[in-house]
Amino acid sequence: STDHQRQPHMQSLKVSPELQAISDRAYMYAYGIDEAYKHLYKTLVEPDCPANRFQIIRHLADDKYTAHVSINNDTLHLMGWLDVAAEPVVVSVPDHDDDRYWVLHTMDMGHYTTTMLGKRTRGPKGGRFMFANQAWQGEVPDGITEVVRVESNFIKLMGRVMATGVEDEKKALTYVDDWNIRTLSEFLGQNGPKPKVRKFVPASGNSWLERVNFVLADGTMATADAHWLAGLEASGIGAGKTDFTPEQLAAAEISEQHVIAKLEEVLPTLTNASDALGTREQLGHADRIPFQVATYIGQWGAPPVEASYVQMIRDQNGDALDGANDYTITFVPPKVSQFWSVTAYGSKTKLMIANDLNRHSRGDRHVKPNADGTVTLRLSHDTRGKAEDSNFLPVPNENFYLLLRMYGGDEDVQAGKFPVPVVQKVSK
Repeated sequence: STDHQRQPHMQSLKVSPELQAISDRAYMYAYGIDEAYKHLYKTLVEPDCPANRFQIIRHLADDKYTAHVSINNDTLHLMGWLDVAAEPVVVSVPDHDDDRYWVLHTMDMGHYTTTMLGKRTRGPKGGRFMFANQAWQGEVPDGITEVVRVESNFIKLMGRVMATGVEDEKKALTYVDDWNIRTLSEFLGQNGPKPKVRKFVPASGNSWLERVNFVLADGTMATADAHWLAGLEASGIGAGKTDFTPEQLAAAEISEQHVIAKLEEVLPTLTNASDALGTREQLGHADRIPFQVATYIGQWGAPPVEASYVQMIRDQNGDALDGANDYTITFVPPKVSQFWSVTAYGSKTKLMIANDLNRHSRGDRHVKPNADGTVTLRLSHDTRGKAEDSNFLPVPNENFYLLLRMYGGDEDVQAGKFPVPVVQKVSK
């Protein structure tokens, strides 16, 4: 059957409607896992980057940063992959100054949040956080602030430390450089087990079944997700399973098209992330469609209690936003304990697009409010004479969308009740 796996295009094979329906359900469950694996492969395996080490973005991300779609323009980033297969791993975070936003956010390969620690929950106080898989039975050493049990051996780690602008970056970096990752044996100053050696499956040119089954076998996700996997066996999905029938592979290929089409159809109706981002406790049994839309629009997003996202893709007439036009947005700013910001992205790439001011976001730390407490943002691709206007946001000269990020929003914000601001097209 390996020959069939090397034949990616097998639409000519007749697939029974029953098998296709099961395969579609299987990929709707597996889509986020598959995307997580592709990202792991691209950022860890391909560049031969070690796990349990930070990759640091030492400047505010802008149009030159292309590795993550819809990335924020508010914080410095520490990223990395924890690998807890051989032994637990300890992430140490320093204390920060009182008003500086920081967060340690981790997610497993099922796209569930496993920790969300930061200024909102701990104020400026850091700590030592130990990540362990379900099989680990050792003793927790002194000096550990919290133990986090995880279902996948690979854990995506994202640290964020606020920088209010280029000047503040230097100060923010002094904190960033004090974050560290150590295996438990390194933390204890002892000799420890060697990291698990894996034969990674390719991230493309094969079936998603091969990739997803590889992930399901690396940890306890298959057990944690048994309720989703039940009844899907006919599709070929299953922890560690590597041989598939030609029909299973053909159905799997078609299921990718079906699921992506479904996510694209549902995407415009998902205006808040409450159904899409969170922990296994919150979302482990929730509808897979909104859950997978979150991965589709922007992988590794924070749950609403920490950050809420509102997307603006159309103007007051229902037309797609286009940099050929000028726009204004007037809205009552959201109630947040941390901060809010609006960032512009090109629709094709989902990335920031270069502009003469190198300005990609506006937020509560930039804008001047109106007398009535509302805020007006002015949008145009023409930046001439606008540098001094702190409420001006350059937009790409193409179709674009805006993401309003609200960090530490109140209950209405978290529940997705914050009204989507109306983007008004200005007649030229």
